[in-house]
Amino acid sequence: MKSLRARLLLLLSVAVTLAALVQAVAVFRNAMNEADAVFDYHLQQLALSLASGDMGLPGFGPNVSAGNDVDYVVQVWAPDGKRIYVSRPRSELPSQAVLGYTNVQVGGEQWRVYSMQAGGRTIQVGQSTATRQALALGFALRSIWPMAVIAPLLLLAVAWVVRRSLRPLSDLSRELENRAATSFDPLDPHPVVSEMQPVVRAMNGLFSRTRQAFDTQRMFVADAAHELRSPLAALKVQVQMLGRAHDDAQRGVALARLESGIDRASHLVEQLLLLARNESGAEEALTAVSLLDTARLALSDTAELAQTRGVDAGMEDAEDCTVLAPASGLRILVRNLVDNALRYTPTGGRVDVRVRCEMQPAPPAAQATDSAAAPRRMAVLEVDDSGPGIPPEDRDRVFDRFYRREDSPPGGSGLGLAIVRSVAERCDARIELDTSPLGGLRVRVIFASAGHTLPR
Repeated sequence: MKSLRARLLLLLSVAVTLAALVQAVAVFRNAMNEADAVFDYHLQQLALSLASGDMGLPGFGPNVSAGNDVDYVVQVWAPDGKRIYVSRPRSELPSQAVLGYTNVQVGGEQWRVYSMQAGGRTIQVGQSTATRQALALGFALRSIWPMAVIAPLLLLAVAWVVRRSLRPLSDLSRELENRAATSFDPLDPHPVVSEMQPVVRAMNGLFSRTRQAFDTQRMFVADAAHELRSPLAALKVQVQMLGRAHDDAQRGVALARLESGIDRASHLVEQLLLLARNESGAEEALTAVSLLDTARLALSDTAELAQTRGVDAGMEDAEDCTVLAPASGLRILVRNLVDNALRYTPTGGRVDVRVRCEMQPAPPAAQATDSAAAPRRMAVLEVDDSGPGIPPEDRDRVFDRFYRREDSPPGGSGLGLAIVRSVAERCDARIELDTSPLGGLRVRVIFASAGHTLPR
């Protein structure tokens, strides 16, 4: 049963019905027991009232009876065993009385008898068990009939309470159904019940993240459209120049420019797709990845570019460190860093890649509270180049999408470091830019080793 309202109604109705039945049974049994006790008390009181009277007065004798319309049967014996009084001669009780309460069988009928002795006489007072049970049953039924009326009223009250309690949920559902697809305004958590407020707060958080992702994608599409306009226009011009070429030399120059333009456009589209994938939140799961193996793969991916530009690119320090990151995303991060270094390094320059593990002491606050605080293990990736470097005042802006400095070499997209930052945020890594000992830029990416956390 998937309906919360139907489930509540069913369970509460069953609970109310069972409670009413249990109470009715308990009241019925108590009423029967109390009625039986009252009838026993009446037997005793009747016998005591007879014992306190003068049995020798006129009206008491062996031939005197009280008729057959009385529920009780009374017999009195004299000390010599002679019966001196019987209320119903046709319903004689046993001539031998057992003092106190007894159940006797007389003429196929069960009787409840109370016997006592007073002044030498023996007094018996009896009542038919069938009569007692009929009277007790009527008393018990009169005791439980209010529950037969209250139970349906309780069921109606349960249905009303459930419907009223779930009204805020229905209102919330109706509000969400009528909300526009582009509306990310937060919901007001106060009208809903306290149990639903965490759900509303979680939905508001989802709306906030969705708004941020939506705004990011909208800005991305706008920037991408703006950036793609120039390469496509250049390609169109180059195609026109190719069509206007009069000889093989002109056609060769135009074809080379067209090929270069296509390469730049392809590189831009590839970078755009990588950035979109990393910012969409749909990347692969984080796994334990070897940073050293990833760096080697990145160098292998960019070996042709390094050879074309005449740059000496290689690995300096090589320690095997395992980090928690998406495997393909980490490869993209390292490849973009090496690719940027190669593009900005002049011919005959040098690009060094280092991977090493470091131990950072625990923060002083942790040491103060925990004497056994262990140092944190970190994995560090460094990429040094002998290019022009980046002035300190521009080091924050180079991570912006499509930002390119005036002295940037042709063919770039302005997305390389933006992609690096996107992947680093996914890996919870920290990026530092500094001046390289080679004279250019040093990019330092600090990861937390698998099983550790990166201090902030």
